[in-house]
Order: sequence, then C-alpha cells, then structure tokens
Amino acid sequence: MSCDTIIFPYGITLREGGALEIFPAAEISFSVPQKEWVTLFLIIDSGATISALPKSDASVLGVDAERGRPISIAGINGEVTPGWQHEHHVRIGEDAIKIPLAFLDNETSPRVLGRAGIFDRFIVIFEEQKKRSGFIGKNSKEAGAVSIIFDKLEK
Repeated sequence: MSCDTIIFPYGITLREGGALEIFPAAEISFSVPQKEWVTLFLIIDSGATISALPKSDASVLGVDAERGRPISIAGINGEVTPGWQHEHHVRIGEDAIKIPLAFLDNETSPRVLGRAGIFDRFIVIFEEQKKRSGFIGKNSKEAGAVSIIFDKLEK
C-alpha cells in the first residue's frame, strides 16, 4: 500500500427551500462480491470514531448487516442508533485498505467516513477557504512537510 495523496472537493446538497449545504466529502469505493467496486460519497467526520452507512447500503455491498457485531452509535444530538459492525475493504484513490464499518438501523443516517482505519493512514486536512479536503499518505514527503510545520508551531 502506497498511501497516495488525494484531494477531494467539498460535497454540495440541495436542501428544502433551495438552501445549499456544503460539506467535506470523500469519494470511497467499497468492495462487493465478484471483485467489483461500488463508489459512494461520504461526509468526512473527524468527530466520528467509526465509518457508518445506512443498513440498506449493506445489501448493495453484498453484506448481511445483521450478521455483524451489534453496536450502538450516538449522534451529535445524543440520539443512539443501533447497528452492526463489520470489517470492509475500501479504496481511497488507489489505496485499498480494510476499515471498521457500521451499518445503522436508520435509513436517514448519513454516510459518514470516521477516523478508525483512515486517520492512522492519512493526515487529513480541511481547507475551508477553497472547499476541499486533502488525504495525505502518512509516509509521503508531503506528510513530512506537514509534520515539520506542526513541530515549528508547537515551539
């Protein structure tokens, strides 16, 4: 695994009343049976420990959601949603990795990319002014440059 550096533009959603919502999003490919991939756009959520999808996405990915380990996920509003945790192969750019993934028993749950399995492989940077996010491979020269900047700022 090389841990590429990938830049994602923010996602845009049209809400009721014509309001636009702009948010950090990542294009993630999920493995499915027969060596194929399904690509979804997920909200990048640095506050989420684990990545999560609605239960209905499990069948698309060839997963029996309820065969996973039972888990309860608390949202930002404190509401707890039951789900099932699995390990799943995903691709970010050209990098194929295995991450913990919860399928939530709530069809209105957003598709969320959490920290587990992701933030230990990449430095994730949000550039709000340009509405983009960067996933910088932890072993890349760019990651070294970011580390030098942080080290200087800490002093």
